[in-house]
Amino acid sequence: MKHFIFLCLAVAALNLNLKAQVNSSETKPVTTEQESVVFKDTVKLSGNQDTTIVRIGNNDLKVITHGNNTEILLGKDKKSHKHHAEKFKGHWQGLDFGFNGFDNADYSMYDVDDFMSVNQAKSYEVGLNLWNLNIGIYKSYIGLVSGIGFAFNDYKFENRYTIVKTADRIEPVYLEYNDLEKTKLSVEYLNIPLLLEFQIPVNQNEGRVYINAGILGGVKLGSHTKVKHGDSKDKDYSGFNINPFKYDATARIGYKGIGLYAKYALNSLFQTGEGPDLTQFTIGLSFGI
Repeated sequence: MKHFIFLCLAVAALNLNLKAQVNSSETKPVTTEQESVVFKDTVKLSGNQDTTIVRIGNNDLKVITHGNNTEILLGKDKKSHKHHAEKFKGHWQGLDFGFNGFDNADYSMYDVDDFMSVNQAKSYEVGLNLWNLNIGIYKSYIGLVSGIGFAFNDYKFENRYTIVKTADRIEPVYLEYNDLEKTKLSVEYLNIPLLLEFQIPVNQNEGRVYINAGILGGVKLGSHTKVKHGDSKDKDYSGFNINPFKYDATARIGYKGIGLYAKYALNSLFQTGEGPDLTQFTIGLSFGI
């Protein structure tokens, strides 16, 4: 009789996505898609108690007989779960939104100072990190992170200047438009990071604080200037002697899928002697996928 009742319960779980628990301290919904049901032999637990188990995935459906009473338990198979240890998953893939600036600006080779000074509140970076490569070092808490991403950077100039490329270097050009609205430089990169990440479980392991840091290598994909005045938009795609490669020190800290990130360039924006010495940096928010 007990096996007949138990078989009915198993069939109901498979067809109705059974989600119930009686006298269980740890429960999870039963998912029946592509799962198999295995009937185990009756296990004698004591002189007046026996148990029959149906396993559905990593969940147990148990019928325990205590004399004339029958107890039904639905819960997780802890032993099976231990054999499927959580893998390390780093934090790179997702969307970045930051603010750009220049540090340690050196215009000593020019007669004009600060012609590329930027309005940092309006100089944005949008990063699209498409792919994550995770290499675990210690369980799911420490590992290496790499991947591929794209960064689109705008540097909006504070002063009424744009830049042009000459035979020897870039030169500043003063803009006399009465209706000048915007002047900026845009640079796009393909990025590949190499990060060491640490994860700290918090809130009874409901989430993790993560910290990673390392090197970010970038390859320049393109660049242009844009001057907007009145109804006109003038763009120049001359290249501007910008370094074809970019190397950043970078770090990220966050909780679950939301965090802060920072990047600081280890080489100048322009090739040596072909433009002012400017060190790029970015601070912003990251949103994981």
